[in-house]
Parts: sequence; structure tokens; C-alpha cells
Amino acid sequence: MWRVIHQYMDTMNGPTDFMEDPVNPITGTRFENAKSTKMVHITEFTADLIRHNKLKLDKSRNDNLVVTFHDSCNPSRGMGLLDEPRYVIQNTCNHFYEMPPNTIREQTFCCGSGSGLNAGENLELRFRGGLPRANAVRHVHEKHGVNMLACVCAIDRAALPPLMEYWVPGVDVTGVHELVGNALVLDGEKERKTDLRGEPLPGMEEEE
Repeated sequence: MWRVIHQYMDTMNGPTDFMEDPVNPITGTRFENAKSTKMVHITEFTADLIRHNKLKLDKSRNDNLVVTFHDSCNPSRGMGLLDEPRYVIQNTCNHFYEMPPNTIREQTFCCGSGSGLNAGENLELRFRGGLPRANAVRHVHEKHGVNMLACVCAIDRAALPPLMEYWVPGVDVTGVHELVGNALVLDGEKERKTDLRGEPLPGMEEEE
């Protein structure tokens, strides 16, 4: 939908010049790239908060995760949303590894379900279409011990778990902002022992 909003919405609905240009009310940043649609991606907004030291983050809360990032076709190759998700991940995790350069960013591989494939619930087609992405994940899984694949697209968040379970057992899938939620330190919070999935935070595992 991010690509649809930015590349087609003006054609369908006309420009949103009756709305104000988006400004982050916390940092004052004016998002010049959103002049036409007046919409800012959540990773752009979060990256801006982090860049201005508006979020207190404890990266060690994600130390049980070795993370890589999947560039979703439309936001990345189609729209250039490349650096903001990585900036957020690098500020919420201590262990981040890129997949091979010819499989990411503008050269990213399809998840096997979205973009041009649109395989729906045809699992065989999805698994075949997603094999190149799975092979790239397998590479960093074997080389760096990657156990978590992060993404920003809702379709990919739904499609990638069965793909990983089939091709690269041992690698789970998360949204980028789940990592933010794990690392986020709130004023006056009680001691946290679990992450957003209810699993023990690093160092909080029960003694056997």
C-alpha cells in the first residue's frame, strides 16, 4: 500500500493540497518527501525520533536475536525506503547482519507472495517463489547464526513465517517495530521480564 499511496493516489484522488505538510510534533522535523501525499511511513517517523534522542532504548533486550532485514519489494525497490528500517534495527539490536548485497536493497528478492506473484494461499507457488529469498536468509543463518528475519510489510510478515519454517528452520519473523517495543524503556516502568511475545528477555530465563 505504501507504493500505491505514493505513486497512484494523486492520480485517483487528486493532490492533497488542502492538508498541511506533515511535521513531527515531537522533533519538529518537516517530512519534505511527503509534500504530495501528506503521509509518512512509520519507520521514517520512528527513525526521526531515534535520531533526535526522543526514545530511550535498551538494545540488550534483543540480545537473544541475531537479525537480518528483508527489503519488501514495493517499499524498497519501488519506493526507496531503504535506510530508515535499517537505522531503526541498528538502534534496537546489537546483532544485525545484512544478506548478500545482490539480494537486498534495490536488488531485493520477492517474499514469494506479494508484488507480482500474488500467490494467495497457493503454498507450493509461494514456497517456490520465495526460495531465492530463503537461500539468502540461509546464507546468513549459517554464517552468522541469524535467527530472526525483520520486515516492514504486512503481507511479508504473514507470508514469510511458513517460508522460513519450510526452507530455513530456526529463523523466525518479526516486524521492525516489535524490536522497538522490546527495546523501549518507559519512564516509571516496572521491571520487565518478557518481550512482546511473552518470552523471557535475555538474562531473565528461569534457572533450570
